[in-house]
Amino acid sequence: MPRDRHRLRGADDRALKGYAPLVVLVAAVVAMVALVPSTVPGGAGAGEPGTVAETAAGHTASGWGTSVKPCPGQAKQVPEGMSYSPPCFQFSGDNGGATSRGVTGTTIKVTYRNTTDPPLLQLLGNVGGIDLHETNEKVADTAKALVEYFNKHLQFYGRKMEFVGFQGRGSVINEFTGGGQDLAGNDSIKVANEVGAFADASALTQPYADALARNKVVAIGAPYMSQQWFQARRPYAWSTTPDCTAVSQISAEYTNKRLLGRPAKFAGGGLKDKTRTLAVIAPNNLEYQQCVDAFAKGIAKEGHKIDLRLDYTLDVAQLQGEAASLSAKLKAANVTSVSCACDPIMQAYLAQNASAQDYHPEWLIAGVGFIDLDLGGQIIANLSGDQWNRAFGGSPTTKALSPQTSEAYQAYRSIEPNGTPSVLVDQIYDQILTLALGIQMAGPDLTPAHFETGLFAFPRASGQAGLWDWRDNTYTPVRDIREIWWDPDKISPFNNKKGTWDDNGVRWEQGHIPEGDPEVFK
Repeated sequence: MPRDRHRLRGADDRALKGYAPLVVLVAAVVAMVALVPSTVPGGAGAGEPGTVAETAAGHTASGWGTSVKPCPGQAKQVPEGMSYSPPCFQFSGDNGGATSRGVTGTTIKVTYRNTTDPPLLQLLGNVGGIDLHETNEKVADTAKALVEYFNKHLQFYGRKMEFVGFQGRGSVINEFTGGGQDLAGNDSIKVANEVGAFADASALTQPYADALARNKVVAIGAPYMSQQWFQARRPYAWSTTPDCTAVSQISAEYTNKRLLGRPAKFAGGGLKDKTRTLAVIAPNNLEYQQCVDAFAKGIAKEGHKIDLRLDYTLDVAQLQGEAASLSAKLKAANVTSVSCACDPIMQAYLAQNASAQDYHPEWLIAGVGFIDLDLGGQIIANLSGDQWNRAFGGSPTTKALSPQTSEAYQAYRSIEPNGTPSVLVDQIYDQILTLALGIQMAGPDLTPAHFETGLFAFPRASGQAGLWDWRDNTYTPVRDIREIWWDPDKISPFNNKKGTWDDNGVRWEQGHIPEGDPEVFK
C-alpha cells in the first residue's frame, strides 16, 4: 500500500476494527523505535518480566542463527492480501522442540475462553435499538478458520497453532467493571496448568489478562490499559486496542494544535464561538486516571490546562445519577467543550442530561472508550438525540467499510469459501494476527521473552487498522489518528444504518499533526 510516512490516505477498515466485543461489553453492562535493553520491574501480581535485547527491525528476536534466513527475492511472508505481513523468513533444521510451556516441536497451544455470558451483540441491540445478531459459536468457528489461515501462510518454524476452546467459569460482563477476580483467576490457572497453553487469544478484560500474566501465559486483548500497566506485566500482556497513555499523548498534541486557544464554533446556544474551555471526564480507576495525567501533562507543555477534571465510578447502579451530577457541574462551569473517556452509554446519559439542562457543548472524541466506532456513535445518537451532531475529534480507528471488503473477511473465505464469518471477523483477525506475528518474529526458540522482542522488531506497516508499530517499548500497535466528525444522516457501511464517523481520508502520526482549525462537518 503506497503511503506517506506521516499522512496515510484511504486507510481501510470496518467499524468494529479491534474493539467490537468490548463495545458490546460496555453497553451490556450499563444496560443491565528503539528497544529498551533493560528489565522493567514487575508490579504487584505481575509475571516475571523478560529482558529485552536490541533487535534490528525485521530480524527475529532469537537471532538469525544458521536455521533462519531471509527469503531470496521475496520481502514479505505474504506478498498479497496481508497489509501487516512480517518479513519473509526461510527455516530449516531443528526448532528446539519444547522451548516453552505450551510449545512442542510441532504445536503451539493457544486457548480461547468461552464464558457464561449470553451473546453480547444481541444484548447490545436490545440496549441501543440496533438490530444485530451474533452467537458465541459463530465467533469460535470464525477464530478457528483464521487460526488455520495463519498456520497456512506464516512461518512458524515447523509448528502450528493448536486452537483450544474451554468453558470458563468467569463472566466477561462482571470482569469489565472490575469484579469477578476470583473466577478469572481460576480460569487462568486452568489455562496455565490444565490446558498448558503458551497464549490466550481472548483476554478481553483486565482481570482475566492480569491473571494470565501472573500465570505466565501470553495474553492478547486487555482494553485501553495504561502503558504502566502493560510494562508491569511484560512480556505477557498485549492488546490491539491502543494503550490509553499513547492515545493521551497524541490527543494532547491534537488538542494543542487544533482546539485550545480557538473559538468553540461548533458549540450551540450561548457557548458558540466563545474561546474553548475544556472538561475531561474519566472513570476513577487508577489506570485511566494515569492516562488523564499524561494528557494534562501534554497540553501543559503548550501552556494549556484542563479547566474542569471530573471522574465517576464504573458502577452500573450509579451511572445515571452520576451523569446527571456531572452534567450539572459542566453547565455550571460554562465549559464549551467536553471530552468523556467513557463508554457509549455513559456518554449518552451525559448528552441526555445536557439537553434537559439546555446545555449544548462541543463533544470531543478522545479515541478511547469505544465511542469512536460507528456502532458506539449510533448508540449515543439513538439515545441522546441531536447533541451528538456536535461530536468530533481525533481517533485511532479507521474508516468503516462493508464487511466483505476487509482483509479479515477474505482470509476467512480462503479457508471457508462457502461460509459466513462472525460480524466480529475483523476484531478476531487482529487478535490472532498479533499472536501470529509475535510467533513468526520470535524465531524457532519460542518463549514469551522472544515473543516480546519479536514484536518489537516487527517493521512498521500500514493497513486496515492504521499504522502498526510495537517499538518504543509499547504493547499495543496503533500509532496514528484521523480527524473525525459524526454525520447523523450518512449511511454506515458497517450495518447500512444512518450514522457514521466521517473523515478527510488523512491520518497523522504523533509529532506531525498540523496547526489549524478542525476540518470537520463538511
